[in-house]
Amino acid sequence: MDRRKFLQAASATGLSISAASFGSSVPHPASEERFFRTISYNVLALRGYPERKENKSRLKLARPQMIQRLALELSLYEPDLITFQESPSEKTVARIAELMGMKYTCFPGGFPGTVLSKYEITDSSNCPIVDNGSRPKNLFTRHWGRAVLGLQGQELVVYSAHLHPSKQDVREQEVNAMLEFMSADLKDGRNVILQGDLNMEPDNPLYQRWRTAGLQDAFVAKGTGNGLTISATDRRSRIDYIWSAGPLLAGLTDCRVLAEGNFIDHASDKAGFALSDHLPVMATFELK
Repeated sequence: MDRRKFLQAASATGLSISAASFGSSVPHPASEERFFRTISYNVLALRGYPERKENKSRLKLARPQMIQRLALELSLYEPDLITFQESPSEKTVARIAELMGMKYTCFPGGFPGTVLSKYEITDSSNCPIVDNGSRPKNLFTRHWGRAVLGLQGQELVVYSAHLHPSKQDVREQEVNAMLEFMSADLKDGRNVILQGDLNMEPDNPLYQRWRTAGLQDAFVAKGTGNGLTISATDRRSRIDYIWSAGPLLAGLTDCRVLAEGNFIDHASDKAGFALSDHLPVMATFELK
């Protein structure tokens, strides 16, 4: 979305964004029709991070503007798809989507999820289960959802997930349920993207389950720089991922963690803050 459209949308929704604050954008490598860019981001419900005595007053003043800050920062990368973990409310998501010129669907949960896209969202389901079974009581207490995008005459199946943060046995059950449901899309050779906060590092035995199922870790395939995604103040772990399968995978050109701009907390500025405790992951695909 260009600067003029962004500012017009901001004005229409009653949000104040100065033209000078927009800055320069990071364009697609070529025309938008040839490339597809996706970002996965645990946004910590737009609370800002960290909260410390030196930045409490600034953070308090900034929170009413977090919608503009987030939408502006993400717009600089011209994404076609964004998924949120620990999403803000649907009302807030709707305002972000309007600012960015995107459609959206939300996945309620203990820590909600969101899919935003410039492409039409033709179908979506929250916590899909094989044979339309009931939602497992103790699984997906954060979120897991499925959305289908109409992508230039094709379909792209997007899975957004936020798995259990601490219990390996629960994560294993969640992965089992996900792969059982996803198996049909994977076996049919459809374009599939799975992204989100999976709360596991690459040395976790469950990591291999995604690979065995036929998914490719975008950072392993085409990653550049440091792949660590948490925290925004002290990068020590890689738990946020973009996985893909199907024809789209052949067009993967790059993947990186966005450790820059307002996504990071600058240690030299004790009164400053990052948008979240996580860093976003971004991948770009050439459309064949």
